[in-house]
Amino acid sequence: MNPVDLQDLVDRELKRLPTPSAPRTLLPRILAETVQRPPLPWYRGAWTTWPRAWQAASVLALAAIVVGAWLLVPQGASAPSWGSVAAVPDRVVMFGRTASEIATVVRVFWRVLIAPVAVYLFAMVLSLSLACALIWMALERLALGGAQQQ
Repeated sequence: MNPVDLQDLVDRELKRLPTPSAPRTLLPRILAETVQRPPLPWYRGAWTTWPRAWQAASVLALAAIVVGAWLLVPQGASAPSWGSVAAVPDRVVMFGRTASEIATVVRVFWRVLIAPVAVYLFAMVLSLSLACALIWMALERLALGGAQQQ
């Protein structure tokens, strides 16, 4: 008997079998288990389901963290004037300069090293992706028996 005939025979016999059914006691046991299970504590639920006092406490804690972080950032040498550049802390200015320098280095690397080969790299990735797709289609149709029609 060849494999195709054997597969058809097994398929027919399996389709003749009755569909299995769950035991009659399964649903009552599941319902009893869910009723006996204790509810989750309030802090394991969504924030909107917390008691109002705990929601208010968490908002105050978040505000305290934000204000504390703001106060830890050192201010400029002059007194802060809200609305002028003098109010910007030195760390923020240094961060901006560092970010600008990093962006310049990345731009130079892109133009010198990556941009000249980017087109070739893209063409290679595209061609390898197409080759993988073709190999997969061939394997699916030949080795895996093709698409099964129900």
